[in-house]
Amino acid sequence: MPRHKITRKELKQPTDFQSLAENVQDFVLGNLRQVIISAVIVLVAAAAAFGMYTYERGRDRQAGDAFYGALTALGAKQYKIAEIQFASLGAAEPNRRIGKLARLYLAQAYQGEGDLGKARDALIAFVADYHDPEFSSLALMDLGVVYERMGDLHKAQGAYQQAAGVPGPEQLRAELAIARMLSEQGDSAGAIQAYRAFLVLRPYAQQRAEVLESLAMLGAGPAEPQAHQLAAPAGAMPVVIPPPAAATSAAH
Repeated sequence: MPRHKITRKELKQPTDFQSLAENVQDFVLGNLRQVIISAVIVLVAAAAAFGMYTYERGRDRQAGDAFYGALTALGAKQYKIAEIQFASLGAAEPNRRIGKLARLYLAQAYQGEGDLGKARDALIAFVADYHDPEFSSLALMDLGVVYERMGDLHKAQGAYQQAAGVPGPEQLRAELAIARMLSEQGDSAGAIQAYRAFLVLRPYAQQRAEVLESLAMLGAGPAEPQAHQLAAPAGAMPVVIPPPAAATSAAH
């Protein structure tokens, strides 16, 4: 078989590998600017994300420190200082959980100062915006206390009625507060019914002795009511909480 003689022209022709490498090199060189821009965009986005994360964590720490300082002032009964600090935190961090929670403790500072109108408005705003059951029940109980101190037993009863509907540590206290409000408004029959229903539904509650004493003061005993009597007391009704604007105007 005759041998093929490689000519000088064939030696100068590029191989397939050489052609591929040259094509890649040409592509990179032709698109180098776009490649660099894309890399820079990725780096900038990563730096921005890290910076935002660091910034948010820093704000969390600052808000936590501010909340703790205000809570310390409230515990020391420095109500004006606590009021200023909780109000400042709530205004600075309205969308953070800790900023919203500051309204609940702001209301307590107002109560300590004796400013019941502002305490009521702060609690109404908190209940409308904060949807954690445990803290909402605390706020509703505080709202009932504020209404009591303002002499509006009807609205106090309504606030306690709402609190009684929220499972949690305040539920039993709220149920007893409803019965007490009925009694204080002159509805002895409704109060007796509420107290007796409490004993039937919660026979081993720690408040049993308190309930028996209240029944005795109303001239009634702990007789079990009929099944139809276990419904909510006739005088109990849900609270109609006015919007903050209406509450503010009512305070004046």
